[in-house]
Amino acid sequence: LPVLIFEAAVNINIRRLRREGLLVFSLAVPLLIVATLVSAFVIQFLIGGLLGNTWALAFLCGAMISATDPTTVGAILNGKQSPARVVSILEGESLINDATTITLFIMISSLLTIPGYDLDLLEFATRFSLVLAGSVVVGLFLGWLFDLIIRPLNDVVLTTSATLVLAFSSFWISEHLLGWSGVVSTLSAGLTIAWLQRKDLNEEDVAFAFGSWRTLGFLADAMLFFLVGMSITMDMFQIHWMAMLVGILAGVVSRAAIVYLGAGLLSRLPGQQPLALAEQNLMLWGGIRGAVAIALALSLSVEVPHWYTIQSIVYGVAVFSLVFQAPVFSYLSREKL
Repeated sequence: LPVLIFEAAVNINIRRLRREGLLVFSLAVPLLIVATLVSAFVIQFLIGGLLGNTWALAFLCGAMISATDPTTVGAILNGKQSPARVVSILEGESLINDATTITLFIMISSLLTIPGYDLDLLEFATRFSLVLAGSVVVGLFLGWLFDLIIRPLNDVVLTTSATLVLAFSSFWISEHLLGWSGVVSTLSAGLTIAWLQRKDLNEEDVAFAFGSWRTLGFLADAMLFFLVGMSITMDMFQIHWMAMLVGILAGVVSRAAIVYLGAGLLSRLPGQQPLALAEQNLMLWGGIRGAVAIALALSLSVEVPHWYTIQSIVYGVAVFSLVFQAPVFSYLSREKL
C-alpha cells in the first residue's frame, strides 16, 4: 500500500489537482462516505442475512468497494486522446479516496475484532476526523523534512532512495508509532515532496526519481494480482455469486449517486465549470475498482465475521470493474465530449 499510494502521489499533476480541488476533495472524502453509506444500505437491504444482519459489516463492505484505482485510469488512457479535465478529476479523486477508504477500512475492521463492541457513529466520526487531520500533519512535516535534506544535494539516485525511505517511514510512524493512518501520511508526504521538488527544480531533475516510482508501482500491482490468483477460488463464484452481483449493483448505484447528484450539482456552484452529461457519464464508468480494493480484501482479518463473504464480494466487484467497466470507460473516453 505505501508503494501504490506514494507512486500515485508523486506522479500526479498537482496543478490540475488544485484547479479541480473542490470536486476532487468532495468526491474523495464527503461523497466517498455517502457512497459507502449507499453501498452499505443496498447490501444490507438485499443480502443482510449473509452478513449476519450487521450494519457494521455492510458499512465495511461498502467502504471496500468504494475505493477507485488511481493507476488504472492512466494505464487505460496512456497515449490516447482523452478529456484532460475528467482524467485529472478521476486521478485526483482516486488518489485521495484511497487514503480515505483505507482509513475507514482499518478503523472498522479493527473495531469488529473486539468482542461485543457496538459501533457508535458519533464517536467513530470524531475519531475518524482526528486521525485524518493528524496523519496529514505528519505527512506534511516528513515531506518537508526530506525535501530539506535532499534538495541541496541534487542527486537523482539519492532522491530516489530518500523517497523510498520517506514512503515507508511516513507509513510506519503514523500507523505503528502514533496509531493513526499510515496511508494518509504517505499520501500527504508524497504530495508535499513532489510539489516542493517540482517547485525548486527543473522537471528533468526530478523525472528520473519520480519515474522510478512507476516501475515500483507496476511491481506492487503485479504482486497484488498474483496474490489474488493464489487466493481466489471457484467456490467464491459458486457459493457467493449472489453476493457478488449485489456488490456490483451497490458499487454502480453508489457511484451514480455521487457523480450525478454530487459532483454534477457541485460543478454548478459559482466559480466552477459545469460538468457536461457526457463528462459525468465518463466519471461514472471511470470509477474503476482495482489494486486498492484487492489489497484491502487480501488484508481482511479472518477474525472479522463473514470475512470470506466480504472478500468474495470485493473480488466480484474488482473482476466486473476490470472486465466490463474498464472497456466501457476506454470506449467512452474516445468519444468527443
